Amino acid sequence: MTPTRAVVLALLGALAACGPTTPPQPVKPRPSGTIDGLYRGTSTRFMAQDRSCPHPGLVKFQVLNGTFRYRLNGPVTVEARVDPDGTVSGDAGGYSLSGDWDGQKLEGDVVSILCALHFRAVKPN
Repeated sequence: MTPTRAVVLALLGALAACGPTTPPQPVKPRPSGTIDGLYRGTSTRFMAQDRSCPHPGLVKFQVLNGTFRYRLNGPVTVEARVDPDGTVSGDAGGYSLSGDWDGQKLEGDVVSILCALHFRAVKPN
């Protein structure tokens, strides 16, 4: 190998090493305490493209064994679960629920193609 070619290959290797890298994803700390209990709060609507969209208002969740039900207007009830890292998820009747539990507060969104609510509920001490 010629010295010029060796230098070019070394430079190409150095440039490749300087390329963009994906930063490590932060590890979500596990919330302390128990999720189970009664939570009370409110919901706000941030999208309503149909008259049948659920109305915002007061919310109340009884969490048992890391699961709860979010009841929307009419017959739709979203079954939700809280994972050990605090991630909240569920879906039913064309709605998906996603959010977080931080050890004291449940917060998230319930969304369909036409409707969307944001909820926040706390567990009293």
